[in-house]
Amino acid sequence: MVGTSAGKLSMAVVAATALALAVAASPSAAGSDAAFKSYPQITVPSQYDPSTTISAPVRHLPQGDQVRLPGGAWVWCEINCFHTLRNATIDFWRRYDAPPQ
Repeated sequence: MVGTSAGKLSMAVVAATALALAVAASPSAAGSDAAFKSYPQITVPSQYDPSTTISAPVRHLPQGDQVRLPGGAWVWCEINCFHTLRNATIDFWRRYDAPPQ
């Protein structure tokens, strides 16, 4: 009997933990896109095609700056946020897939 009730209790704990993680990862818990409009926006042209641009919010944290990629991930700015955004998005394949010239 003890094993059965302990098993039910542990399954309930696992289910509650999974539910809490699912709610925390949901877009509504993370904030809507309206929340990102309060961050300053940067617009970066492609290094290879200046007519191609991308815009994204930048947030300033005590540890450094982060830029938000189109998929929603925040990444740390490397040299600067313009460089990071450009190389992680519009110039990614041209920088890393092109053969050396």
